[in-house]
Amino acid sequence: MTELIRSDAPRRSLGGLLTMAGLAIGTLFFTVLSFLGIAFAWNQAVVAFWFGVVFLLLAVFFDVYRREFVPDELIHKQRRPKVVYKRDIR
Repeated sequence: MTELIRSDAPRRSLGGLLTMAGLAIGTLFFTVLSFLGIAFAWNQAVVAFWFGVVFLLLAVFFDVYRREFVPDELIHKQRRPKVVYKRDIR
């Protein structure tokens, strides 16, 4: 039903790998800060900001992963023919 038209191999650059490593370390750092802030009842606005930074870093991490390590594929889906039943007019 589907036909794979093109599949390009991902780039897998060293810069992408180093960027992902830095983003992962930053995510772990802000995650630890968030949990320490919750455990020791620090200012909740600061803890919420750190938790937001965690999600922002994860979003950038997954975007870099998608661009650098996921193959680019163009898939063409063939449509099945449309069937129209004839009805009597009432």
